[in-house]
Amino acid sequence: MTKTLDRKKPFKRFAKVVAANQLQGVPEGTPGKVKLANGITWNRYWVDFENGITIGSIDHDDLAHEKDWPQFKIDRENSLEEAALESEAAEGDESSDEGSGGSSNPYGVPEHLLERSRAARASLSG
Repeated sequence: MTKTLDRKKPFKRFAKVVAANQLQGVPEGTPGKVKLANGITWNRYWVDFENGITIGSIDHDDLAHEKDWPQFKIDRENSLEEAALESEAAEGDESSDEGSGGSSNPYGVPEHLLERSRAARASLSG
């Protein structure tokens, strides 16, 4: 059974981490060690990277646990592929709705609401 990775759990001091994104002077995948962890609602860190760079106020989403780094990359690629497939499916649904005449206006307001508005305006003017 595979272990579920909790990526929202804050890193502790001296935790071994990897830069999950390109940072200033630090390429993606560079290992480092957390010097300071702070924040209550927004977790941010001071990290000493192995290339000699120390960066402060790094967002939690810009780091990954060193032991979880290979799985992190796989999960990130899978989520990007899923997002691309969902956007393609949404675009396909929108184009099929336009051809079927589901709405008589360009804003997508349902016809029953337009009819209700027409009836209200007629009752006020008459």
